[in-house]
Amino acid sequence: SSGTTGKPTVVGCTANDMQMWTELMARIVTQAGVTAEDMAQVSFSYGLFTGGFGLHYGLERVGCSVVPIGGGNTEKQLMLMEDFGTTVLIATPSYALYLAERAGELGIDISKQLKLRLGLFGSEPWTEEMRAAIERGLHLTATDNYGMSELIGPGVSGECLEFQGMHIAEDHFLAET
Repeated sequence: SSGTTGKPTVVGCTANDMQMWTELMARIVTQAGVTAEDMAQVSFSYGLFTGGFGLHYGLERVGCSVVPIGGGNTEKQLMLMEDFGTTVLIATPSYALYLAERAGELGIDISKQLKLRLGLFGSEPWTEEMRAAIERGLHLTATDNYGMSELIGPGVSGECLEFQGMHIAEDHFLAET
């Protein structure tokens, strides 16, 4: 693990690694529908966990604004979504469900008070039933992405808006069956 559970594995990156990672993440967020007009809120940790940085740099590459809040602080997450007009949420699927639940408890009408339209979720397995619940609860379109610390973190593959499976970055990774 890169820090989410257990003893963290240190993942070192060179400047060249970071350039490649940024490019791969820019591809994934673009194919998921992110544009330079978006305000993206990264709710992944910015510590040893590789998700936060990779997505942050890819989002910046496509020109959108980034709210780098990191994990936790749920009430603040919701407040910043409203204050900054967040249109894209980056999180784990389970945290996205929790955000929707907590918003309801706090009396936040997501469809009226928030501007969410798109979610990029990963870092844990999730089902189509969870996707449907996230989309209903947060009033957004939910996409999946994949990576692992040993391969740079997120950026290996991701969904486009056709929802026919994930696209792997074949010019960087060789998939074996």
